[in-house]
Amino acid sequence: MLTRVRLGAAVAACVLLSGCYHQVVSTGLAPGATTVKKPWTSTWVFGLIEAKPINVRAECPGGVALVASKFTVLNWLGAAVTLGIWVPWDVTVTCAGGRASLDASTLQVPLGQSPAASLALAAQMSREHGAPVAVVWETSSTTQSEVSR
Repeated sequence: MLTRVRLGAAVAACVLLSGCYHQVVSTGLAPGATTVKKPWTSTWVFGLIEAKPINVRAECPGGVALVASKFTVLNWLGAAVTLGIWVPWDVTVTCAGGRASLDASTLQVPLGQSPAASLALAAQMSREHGAPVAVVWETSSTTQSEVSR
């Protein structure tokens, strides 16, 4: 009798513990403080029919950093009760942190072959115009000849 109870407990533990699954997808953006939780996101027919897209554009204007989906014991029970027709997932979306951007009117100097020359040019332009000048990695359409006009 005691071995049957132990066997039953072991089988129940294996079934319940095997129902957990966790997946994280990273977009490469730095995570921010805002998270959007969508518990009980529905998929169908053992997950073969995917969930409807989750729109978080309003909550995450700077983009998405992480998407984590969990299949918990409670999700497993929900799927088991419906014999796999309905398979719920807990989805958590972590929004990306803020990113810096330059105003279109900001003067820019491309970082050329000589970083010292680029910085000297930026300092000269800043003195002449009384405004900040950004030194950028990529080639900019604003050059010294265009600014001098």
